[in-house]
Amino acid sequence: MPRIEADIAWVAEGEFCDPETVIALPDGNLLVSNVCVSRPQSSGFLSLLNAAGEPLAWRVVDGLDAPLGMAMLGQRLYVIDKNRLKIFDWPNYELQKTIDLDTTVANDLAVASDGTVYVTDTAKHKVIRLQPDGSQSVLTGEVRFPGANGIAIAGGDLYIGGKRLWRLNLPGGAVETLGPEWLADIDGIEFETDGTMQVTPVAGPLVRFRGDDDIEIIEGPGISSANHGYAASLGLALIPTGYDNTVIAVRITGTAAN
Repeated sequence: MPRIEADIAWVAEGEFCDPETVIALPDGNLLVSNVCVSRPQSSGFLSLLNAAGEPLAWRVVDGLDAPLGMAMLGQRLYVIDKNRLKIFDWPNYELQKTIDLDTTVANDLAVASDGTVYVTDTAKHKVIRLQPDGSQSVLTGEVRFPGANGIAIAGGDLYIGGKRLWRLNLPGGAVETLGPEWLADIDGIEFETDGTMQVTPVAGPLVRFRGDDDIEIIEGPGISSANHGYAASLGLALIPTGYDNTVIAVRITGTAAN
């Protein structure tokens, strides 16, 4: 499989504090969650960058405990914050609701078009389904996703990363394991416009996956991933480097923006 040197568009640094997740916002800006692992509770925050990686607001949301996964649906921003789901109005970033989750270590989330939220619980190796009416249940009814971490929705399927990479058909509930055994410890999962899946193993490279015989590994200096994001309009994979306190933007060749 090809190993490709990353084409780095920019590297953002400054006041990050253990950045964990990056998402692209509807207005073209970028949002970064900062966990601040070694600092006191309520030290976490969200940073706002422009498309060139320049800071617009280092603390557009402050006073969080441990902001991990983030997702957008319409004008709502969903943030996992230490076994709670916090829902903010966007672009005002006003807190609308806080929901206690039936999790031990809530990590990442994906939001379906009907408002159903899927949350990975890394400690319990499961996915929690939070319905719009507030009810919570264990997806598939059992623990079956060891180290459940990254999660994403594409079409009618839910993709779950952890010790392996799984695809769950939401209407039917069937689960299959994807990729070779070395494709493991999955943190970030994103999709390009042509369906190519991007995954980032914890502290690893960026992997573009189309099938077992069509895998591309993108690596380079400083690339040590947490929960990466993808901005399709920019053709950029956005890699937060955790303890290195940077965000690295990697150009993805062959995408529309390139």
